[in-house]
Amino acid sequence: MQVTSAQLSTLYPRAIPVLLAGVSATAADVLGRFGISANADRLAYFLAQVGHESGGLTVNAENLNYSAARMVEVWPRRFPTEVAAAPYANKPERLGNYVYSGRMGNGAEASGDGYRFRGRGLIQITGRDGYAEVAKRCDLPLDLEPDLVTAPGNALLCAAAFWKWKGLNPVCDARDFTRCTVIINGRTTGIADRRQWLDKVDRVLAVSPPSATQPPADLVIRVQKALFRAGYSGVGAADGDIGPRTTAAITAFRQGRHLPAGLIDAALLKALGIAP
Repeated sequence: MQVTSAQLSTLYPRAIPVLLAGVSATAADVLGRFGISANADRLAYFLAQVGHESGGLTVNAENLNYSAARMVEVWPRRFPTEVAAAPYANKPERLGNYVYSGRMGNGAEASGDGYRFRGRGLIQITGRDGYAEVAKRCDLPLDLEPDLVTAPGNALLCAAAFWKWKGLNPVCDARDFTRCTVIINGRTTGIADRRQWLDKVDRVLAVSPPSATQPPADLVIRVQKALFRAGYSGVGAADGDIGPRTTAAITAFRQGRHLPAGLIDAALLKALGIAP
C-alpha cells in the first residue's frame, strides 16, 4: 500500500515545504524497502507517529531553548525549582549537555554529547547509541555527522531505520498502537494526540468509493469476516466499509490467489467461498 504526494500534503498541510518534498520524493522507495507499506496498519501507525513526533512535519530537531518554568515541568527531578533551573534557562547547548549526559550512550556533560545527539528527525532520534543504531540500518554516518538526520532527503530514511531498529512492524501487525507508542516514547506521552493522528491518517488514506457504488454493507462484512478467517487479520473490524485496511487485505488475498487486480467482485467472492 502506497501513500501519494497529494495524500502527504493533505495529511501534513503545515509541513516545512522542503521537508515535505523530501519525504514525498523518497516515500515509495523507503517505505517499501523497510516493509512499512506492506500493509495498512504499518503505514498508518508509522505516519501517525511521525505526525505526532514532528508536529506534522513542522519540527525536524529538538528545541532546547526552555524557560526555567518549563524546565521544572519537563524535568522535575533535575530541576525541582526555578532557581535550580535558572542557570540553564534559554541556553540550549548547556541544557542539552546537562539533561542528556551520562545516558543513552552519551558521555559526561563536558563531552558535549548531550547537545550533539539531541532529538532530531521525524521521529526524534536521541542519544549517541540511538544515532549509532539507526546509522547501521540506513548506511549514513549519523554517529559522526548527526545533522545528516535533518537533511530533507534523509528524513524519511532515518525514521524508517529507527522503526526497523525498534522492531515496530510486528507491533503494528498485532494492532497494538499503545505498545508502539511506548517503544518510541518510553511512556504513553501524547497518546491522545497520537490517536488523533491515526484517525486522520485513516481518513486521508481511505480509498472507499462513494456509497452509491460500494457493495452493500452486509456483503462487505461477509468479505471482511472471510478474510479474517483466512488469516488476513489486518482487515480490521467487520464494519461494512471498504477502508484502507480492508482494501489492503483484499489486495493481498487477490495477489496470493493470483486473481486479477480489483476489490469485491465475482472472482473474489468465489475464492472466499461467498455466495453473491
